[in-house]
Amino acid sequence: MRVGNSGARRRFLSSVYFTFLFIIVGIIIASMLDLPASPVAREHADILEPNSMGRTADFSTPFIDVVSKTRDAVVNVQAQNETRAATSFDEYLRLFGLERPRASRSYGSGFIFRKDGFILTNNHVVAGASRISVLLSGEKEVQAKLVGTDPGTDLAVLRIDADDDLPYIPFGQSDDLRIGEWVVAIGNPFPELGLDRTVTAGVVSAKGRKNLRFAEGDVIYQDYIQTDATINPGNSGGPLLNLNGEAIGVNAAITSPSGGSVGIGFAIPIDYARAVVPDLIANGKVTRGWLGISDLRDIPQEIANDLHLTTPAVIFDKVINGSPAAQAGLKPRDVITHYNGKTFDDVNDFRFKIASSSIDETVKLDIIRNGEPMSLKVEIGDRSRALQAIQSERQIPYVEDYWLGMAVADCTPELAYRLGVSYPGDGGVIVTEVVPGSPAYNRNIVPGVIIIEIDKYKITDINAYREAVSTLRDSKKSISLIIYDTEGNTRWVGLSTGR
Repeated sequence: MRVGNSGARRRFLSSVYFTFLFIIVGIIIASMLDLPASPVAREHADILEPNSMGRTADFSTPFIDVVSKTRDAVVNVQAQNETRAATSFDEYLRLFGLERPRASRSYGSGFIFRKDGFILTNNHVVAGASRISVLLSGEKEVQAKLVGTDPGTDLAVLRIDADDDLPYIPFGQSDDLRIGEWVVAIGNPFPELGLDRTVTAGVVSAKGRKNLRFAEGDVIYQDYIQTDATINPGNSGGPLLNLNGEAIGVNAAITSPSGGSVGIGFAIPIDYARAVVPDLIANGKVTRGWLGISDLRDIPQEIANDLHLTTPAVIFDKVINGSPAAQAGLKPRDVITHYNGKTFDDVNDFRFKIASSSIDETVKLDIIRNGEPMSLKVEIGDRSRALQAIQSERQIPYVEDYWLGMAVADCTPELAYRLGVSYPGDGGVIVTEVVPGSPAYNRNIVPGVIIIEIDKYKITDINAYREAVSTLRDSKKSISLIIYDTEGNTRWVGLSTGR
């Protein structure tokens, strides 16, 4: 009997167990199918359902606010450029003096930054374009005028006609960005697919990325913001935004082995745009400042330690005589610690501060000379004029017969700058070429040497040089020169005439 009773009890308990198991399984299946819950499920709803109160915390809300503020101010940019076709048929036409133009197009993004229709984009998006159009929100396409470009920062400004005030994105402060801060990118990735105004989000991965080689053209001034917000081809020129809906960067490029985004994108700091946009609007180009120092570099750590410096500083080896730096009294090996009362990040940041200063603006330089702090005031010069002197293709008036193996020209600040030497400021002629194996070559006379005296003849210019040469041409003795060498030292040199 005990055995029989025990078996019946086990069968009863097993039935109860499987009944409850099937009920639980049924509740789970019903919840997945969104069916009405059973009485048991309703009774135990507080256990089986998660607490819905937590759903009120929506972490995407800041991004939604940013996009709602800014999306309509982002535009698609299409630049058209006419090129010459290069098919075999076109080669045949060219034999008869006929050519047919072929239009090429580039696509990118941009954003309206003023309500009267000014648009910021990348220079490489619109470079060389003969026709530019932009697609506004609402699919309205309008023609745009190229206001100005700056290859040095890869920025460009466009303008469209506007009957009414347009939505626009204000500039923020890129210097205030912190690594890890949320950012939002809006742009036109893969325009051939029609993916306009795509929104991506990420963080600031790094700041101050420099010496990168992915950008088109000669991008001299680099201080890129790196972000993992997805940026793809076609995003160039679109805004990188902070959570206040302000533009803190202009999306410019990516680094990728495949050509698609791998989470390494770069944006031009909006502070660069703030520095160049006024010039682009006023003049169509950027006029940059010039100081007149060369061989500029970050100060070595051992020197910084000796001077007890706690902020970045730069040091230089040469001052161009006649330059703003020379006129202000700067000397080689001065250590510059502040520019107009502000610190800088490194030598690249220092160069940009000079370049973005206005011509004839007076700025203060805090320096350390021989361990002693002091300040100097410098009137900024025009960088373009200095570069024109360096890059000038005008013919240099060489002496025809290469006396003693040298070709020379009147010494001017522009020519001295071009040859990379300091100008003494008191005339003379500068050596522009030396014949190998000649008397000048054998005494280490090199281009850039400035001759200020020949056998007691004071050399003030090319005419004084020619007069001295005509007198000494037939001399059989050594010729005595007083020169100003490329290191800035005045010294005597004796040249044998070989007679």
